[in-house]
Amino acid sequence: MTTTPRRARRKPPAPLPPSPTEAIGLDLFSTRDLLQRLYADRGSAMGDGEDDSAQAARQRALWLRLHEDERGARRSLIMPDAALIARIAALDLTCPQFSEVTAWILRAATLAMAGGQPLRLDPCVLLGPPGVGKTFYARRLAGAFSVPTLTIPMNTISDRGSWFTGLAPAWRAAGPGKVAQLLIESDSASPVIVIDEIEKSSPINPTETPINVLHSLLERENARAFQDEFLEIPLRADAIIWIATANDLSPLPNSIVDRLITFEISLEADQMLAIQRSLFAEANAASGNLFESPPEALFEELASLTPRALSRLWPIAFGFACMSSRRHVTRGDLARAQGVLGLDRGKKSRMGFLTEMTSPPAPRAAIAPGQKNRARE
Repeated sequence: MTTTPRRARRKPPAPLPPSPTEAIGLDLFSTRDLLQRLYADRGSAMGDGEDDSAQAARQRALWLRLHEDERGARRSLIMPDAALIARIAALDLTCPQFSEVTAWILRAATLAMAGGQPLRLDPCVLLGPPGVGKTFYARRLAGAFSVPTLTIPMNTISDRGSWFTGLAPAWRAAGPGKVAQLLIESDSASPVIVIDEIEKSSPINPTETPINVLHSLLERENARAFQDEFLEIPLRADAIIWIATANDLSPLPNSIVDRLITFEISLEADQMLAIQRSLFAEANAASGNLFESPPEALFEELASLTPRALSRLWPIAFGFACMSSRRHVTRGDLARAQGVLGLDRGKKSRMGFLTEMTSPPAPRAAIAPGQKNRARE
């Protein structure tokens, strides 16, 4: 009896070593978990023979899109280098009131670069009065990191936090939350998320405040397996850079405050000139760099305005200058812009009542007593 020798099984090829790009990223989700969801869902649909709801169909479509995504589950992390550190340090030129925050980030970035590690930042809160530029700074920081940014206005959230966690398919308006959307759509596992006015949530049911969701998201260990109610697949949300803003921390529970590094932001008089020039340059760039830089004296006369007000003031003043066929902004342009914004209501600011006239105004004609009522009309 002749026996046929068995062919030796071929060993599968050894996996290739990760490329430098892969080595600095992380898997946003488990591909195995995703496949289990897809196949389990298919089996249950075949078993009951019933039409799936539109919500369940959208959920499966999202799973399938993740499965077919060429990027797979991989997302990049922030690896500091000399160029990134230089961009962060430059924030002191445009946002000097946040120098303490910038210094904290620079120390973390320098340490990460020395050890060849990705940048990790603990959640922080920028505490200060309205209009000092907290959201502006967060956007600039995201630009320095070259990552996407998302601002979540806490004062508009009235439910238990579906902005963060999404809604389960059982709900008609079901869909993924903002955190899952940002992580899935972007190429970075470390986007910047700004929780604007974190202390001002106003839930319909006080027992279901969205603040409760933050207990897990702001805790790195728990955020490693963040559960979006619509996606139903754990996500790695532990590399997100969280920046909260607040005017007052007293409404927040201590358990949330303990998770945040607090930076108190104040706007000093000697910092205003740098901020004003930065805001003018940004507005001018958005207009095609049409206008000459104003003299320092003009900036000084605007020192009482907040950065938020100035960011809105310049484009309106540019419009007045253009209507007069000028490429420089005058006191009159700024005065009229303040009037449009209502910045001179109830407060006679010096700039609000300046005019372009160098000679005193002509005296008014006398009004006869019988004409007073008509004049008021």
